[in-house]
Amino acid sequence: MDAKGLLQFQVNGSFALLGELAAGASDEEWKARSYPSANLIGFTVWHGARTIDWAVNCVMRGAPELADSNEWQDIRVPGAVFGAGASREAADAVALDVPRTRVSAYLDALRQGSIAWLAAVDNEDLSTAVDLKARHVAKPEYMQPHVWEELEDLNGLPGWQFLARPCVSHIRVHYGEATTQLAAVRSAARA
Repeated sequence: MDAKGLLQFQVNGSFALLGELAAGASDEEWKARSYPSANLIGFTVWHGARTIDWAVNCVMRGAPELADSNEWQDIRVPGAVFGAGASREAADAVALDVPRTRVSAYLDALRQGSIAWLAAVDNEDLSTAVDLKARHVAKPEYMQPHVWEELEDLNGLPGWQFLARPCVSHIRVHYGEATTQLAAVRSAARA
């Protein structure tokens, strides 16, 4: 079995699902909350994209995240980090301040670099255990207790398993959440 090929297929699928949500939601739906304790839909999609950026670039590659570049600074929201441990206020600010079209463009750029890296990475690198503390040295905000609490169970996983969790299964969970919330928002709008 080609584990790397399967991982490439699944990560590419994650980009497709997030892209579908960003393209399929209206601007009003992007900023909508389907029930009182839910995140705004735009935050959930942004969080998925930022999570892949963090996982591929910061953790696996040991490189700056795409969101750290000048071109993509506007998608970073103070206090939201990449979504892990974000307060409700920071999460809401994401959906209110970062347009869905901008998240779509970010997803496209992130997809190109992530898929190219995954195609080129050596299988041994995918078997090496991730050291989140070492990778977060330049990102102290990622080690704040409320963020670390969300991540610590990923520390020490083999790279392929690490990628499969935040970049595949986590995205699928949020995709289900966002599609259900979109359906609820649309149903309420028709009523």
